[in-house]
Amino acid sequence: MNSQVELVVDSKTLMGGNPCWEEETQTFYWVDLMGSKVYTYQPATGERHWLEVNQHVGAYIPRQGGGAVIALQSGLYLLEPQTKEVVPVFIPDPSENRFISGKCDLTGRFWAGTSDLLSQKPWGTLYCMEKDHTVRPVLVNATLPWGLGWSPDYRLMYYVDTPTREIVAFDFTPETGALNNKRTVVKFPDGVGLPAGMTVDADGKLWVAHWQGGRVTRWDPETGTLLATVQLPVSLVTACQFGGSAFEELYITTARYPLNPKELARQPHAGGIFCLRPGVKGLPTPKYAS
Repeated sequence: MNSQVELVVDSKTLMGGNPCWEEETQTFYWVDLMGSKVYTYQPATGERHWLEVNQHVGAYIPRQGGGAVIALQSGLYLLEPQTKEVVPVFIPDPSENRFISGKCDLTGRFWAGTSDLLSQKPWGTLYCMEKDHTVRPVLVNATLPWGLGWSPDYRLMYYVDTPTREIVAFDFTPETGALNNKRTVVKFPDGVGLPAGMTVDADGKLWVAHWQGGRVTRWDPETGTLLATVQLPVSLVTACQFGGSAFEELYITTARYPLNPKELARQPHAGGIFCLRPGVKGLPTPKYAS
């Protein structure tokens, strides 16, 4: 495995996260979870842009017909492709929670998680939004539902509630979105940080970002075995997502918050986007189906 990690965008994002890759335009998207901007980067040209969404943003996923589905602090919204208008679809009861994560499954459902604003109380919920815009709570009492992924055949869903130090799997029914038979597949040892965002490669292995652990790791979910470790020059690693023309590149988001000035001096590239060619391929990022 060529584990040469390179800094590709020195974005200094407060808390980069929830990356996705749009195949048609070869564009990498990510959000600042502590800010209100969605960022894009096109590796072929080096071009970078950002979009201001005017409240804390948890996730931004392109839609099949153009535009995007966006998890903002207050709820789930659709960005209309023509007017660039942001239209609310689902606003949960006002509470002390915010949307912190989001991904689509193969059928185009949008899965999005909430966390209490300090990510300390088990008040969070993982929601599922169908393509007809109906929304249902799926998993409750989460503290920081940060990681989500599916096996290549979409028969398993993997889920990370960060403070539990575990990755759990569910039997997944793509036709209905039903989850069954919850079990733990990976336990994080002490001293390596906490599991954050994750993705699944074409071999069905899990790639996981280590918050406070300065690395991404690859795991076999069938045996719970650690297969590979890639060290990063920053401690707060938030998520990873495959991209590139053949999904041969692993893009990694990181954070600067809440590092102190001394830590920031030691980690000048904290909050940047890193890239790695791990020698295995990833899977496409599905879009929202509506």
